[in-house]
Amino acid sequence: MASEAGAKSPEMFGHLVSMACALRHGDMDEVEKEIAIILSLADEIREPLYLNWAHILVGMRAIMNGQWAEAERAAQAMMALWQRFQMTVSFNNAAILLYEIRRSQGRLAELEGPLQIIRQQTPNLTTETGLAFMYCEEGQTDEAQVIFDQLAADGFENIPRDLLWTTAISLLIYVARSLEDKERTKILYDLLLPFVEQNLVVGDGIIYIGSAALVLGVGATVLGDWDAAEMHFQRSIEMERRCGAPAYIARSQYEYARMLSLRDGPDDVPRALDLATRALSGFEQLGMKKDVERALELKLELQGVSSTSIEASNDAVASLVYAEKPDLRPQASPDGTVTLLFSDIEGSTAKTEALGDQKWMEVLHEHNAIIREQLVAHGGFEVKSEGDGFMLAFQSARKALQCAIDMQRALDRRNEAAELPIRVRMGLHTGEVIKEGDDFFGKHVNLAARVAGQAAGGEILVSSLLKELAGSGGDVEFGEARQVELKGLTGVHEMFPVSWQSA
Repeated sequence: MASEAGAKSPEMFGHLVSMACALRHGDMDEVEKEIAIILSLADEIREPLYLNWAHILVGMRAIMNGQWAEAERAAQAMMALWQRFQMTVSFNNAAILLYEIRRSQGRLAELEGPLQIIRQQTPNLTTETGLAFMYCEEGQTDEAQVIFDQLAADGFENIPRDLLWTTAISLLIYVARSLEDKERTKILYDLLLPFVEQNLVVGDGIIYIGSAALVLGVGATVLGDWDAAEMHFQRSIEMERRCGAPAYIARSQYEYARMLSLRDGPDDVPRALDLATRALSGFEQLGMKKDVERALELKLELQGVSSTSIEASNDAVASLVYAEKPDLRPQASPDGTVTLLFSDIEGSTAKTEALGDQKWMEVLHEHNAIIREQLVAHGGFEVKSEGDGFMLAFQSARKALQCAIDMQRALDRRNEAAELPIRVRMGLHTGEVIKEGDDFFGKHVNLAARVAGQAAGGEILVSSLLKELAGSGGDVEFGEARQVELKGLTGVHEMFPVSWQSA
């Protein structure tokens, strides 16, 4: 069995150091050159620890490109090396890789158990930092506070100045923000500031975790130093683009937008809205669910829309669906099309405030039961629900339209005897899921959500394509066409109201 010192042979170690140094300074040509040499050495020599480093670099590049599945395969390969050869370094490196993958996927909570095991078996301040950050991400600020107070002893001087030090300091700046600790944010900010021109790299190039300027921008925002924050975010976006790291570009755009919304100076809101929109698009494309939610909430706030309002419901459902990209092929008709139905309740925010949370939840349960009962009766599929919003999928455009009609009729019957009537608006559109692939989620999902957004309470609106597909039988009556522009979609779109009232 190879010794762990094998990975520290002068030749391999020299290339690892050169690669890490180039990565810290954003010299991607040099990074790629060194990675190619390291991968070639690993392939030639086939020593386990050389293979370990090869998997690390493959995983690191995958994370930089936002390719989470490929990065996870690299982490699993390192775990296999650990299990076969009992190389602690492989286990530790895989854990670091998985931490960044789960962070990007919004699934850090899954690592609490393994982190606690590592914490008990081999206590170290790096694990403590990772746990504190995870607790903040999951809203467990009390648990994070305990760890943070321990790490902050003597001005954070107890954190070893090793190859993981900048990683720990950067994560702690996010923790300090979550804990609203301005005083210790300043200490951490000053500690990281000398690295402002560099990228943050764990160890000898185990993983890239973005530019120091991004984290410093977060810290400067907490401190209210708007000019410094703006300078940092501009530098971080430039650095992330040079490195080709789309997840970190989106994070920089989001944090920059957040800072501008807080500063609220002349022209700050339009600029923030543009940045938030770009960040949201980036997070959606990379499937970063938790970041999608944050960016969507910020975008809606900048537009003056409460994240719990009707307007938010369809946007929230559509964004979450785009982030998850469920496989809708089983719901496709033989010609490869899927019909989508979006629905939400008109005036839900006002009704919640008038009734109180408990009574409103009772109304919401009645509404949800009606939607789901009719969905089953018409052979549809529930793709996603969020608050009072639903996204449903059908193989048949006619079945989808008939389901919407029967839903409205059932809701109408419910309203006749209810203390609080509710009016639901619905929008339908058909798209070709098989041919379009991933683009289906960017085009057809958004269009269906926007059609629903144009409907009034108690109204069904359909796209022109759906009308052609479902209206040929002559048994459904449509109103006059409406020509409208839809937010986020180019051109003028034609849609038609549906007459659903029973004869």
